[in-house]
Amino acid sequence: MTATASSAPPTLGRNELPPHLDENLLTPRFYTTEFDKAAKTNLEIARSDFEAMFKEMEADYNLKHFDRKASLERLNELSPEDKSVYESYLVRSVVSEFSGFLLFKEISNRFKKAGQKELGQFFQFLARDEARHAGFLGRALKAEGINIDLPNLPKKRAATFFPLSWVLYSLYLSEKIGYWRYILINRHLKANPDKACAPLFDFFEPWCQDENRHGDCINMMMRCWPGMTKGIRGKILSRFFLWTVFLTHTLTVCERGEFYELLDIDPVLFDEEVIKQTNNTSKNAFPWVYNFEDGRFLEMRLKILESFRNWRKSSGLSKPVAMAKFVSLILRQFALPMEKTSAVRYG
Repeated sequence: MTATASSAPPTLGRNELPPHLDENLLTPRFYTTEFDKAAKTNLEIARSDFEAMFKEMEADYNLKHFDRKASLERLNELSPEDKSVYESYLVRSVVSEFSGFLLFKEISNRFKKAGQKELGQFFQFLARDEARHAGFLGRALKAEGINIDLPNLPKKRAATFFPLSWVLYSLYLSEKIGYWRYILINRHLKANPDKACAPLFDFFEPWCQDENRHGDCINMMMRCWPGMTKGIRGKILSRFFLWTVFLTHTLTVCERGEFYELLDIDPVLFDEEVIKQTNNTSKNAFPWVYNFEDGRFLEMRLKILESFRNWRKSSGLSKPVAMAKFVSLILRQFALPMEKTSAVRYG
């Protein structure tokens, strides 16, 4: 893995990560799964849905939306602090997109080797989109004088193994929550064009369309494995992944709120709206979602955030006490009431 500045490329140590990619709980990761099990997907369970999604992905509606010749340099001169915030966002985003590309590409290859040509092509479409996103972000980074050698990055960071059910649940949520992040930022910048500090944001609308479409593709895959969304298993997986993704989103957005503040977005209010919309959207795929009517889940975010910050800045004997309080709060949030949905399930 190398990261270089255009004027004087630095040499990184063997285990060094590129700028803005320090190793912590919120750092984007690479994933691996039960590829052999995935290759046994029974496509006939959701044949009509698959054919509709295949045609939509094959059409590649965003082929020309990402202008490869567009300048991605900053529109306005940013302060050194704002420049660092923008670059940090780009680095973490490009790693996330490249991680998705690698996972989708490997799934595509495994499907093709198992004789599942349709599904192999389907996931190749998904990988195509993720590669396009990563490439676009990479161009924006080069405009900032940072060149990340993405193909070698996985050699620096061990892949995290997830069972297939975990991958599908988390992928669905990551795509849908990504959609809501991009669409809300896009709407805000359309209403406040003076806050669009870089041309990259001009492409958030087609970007969010890709995220939304990808989520629908993963939903279709979940329907091919009806056991993943039935009974107590479906309820536990729904609770666990909604809670995990929402918790991670809150900590990521609010702890790295400088990026949203750069766009004149309140990170706490933004996080709340993204979570509410994603929870509502998940009713189309998950058998259970959190019940937000009494407001406890969203209100508890603020206590969790405060506790997390106290834990990070504490030291000595106060650190385990702060950690215990943080863990207690997130477990209480995890156990809050859920509501049953009417999501379509086959089998």
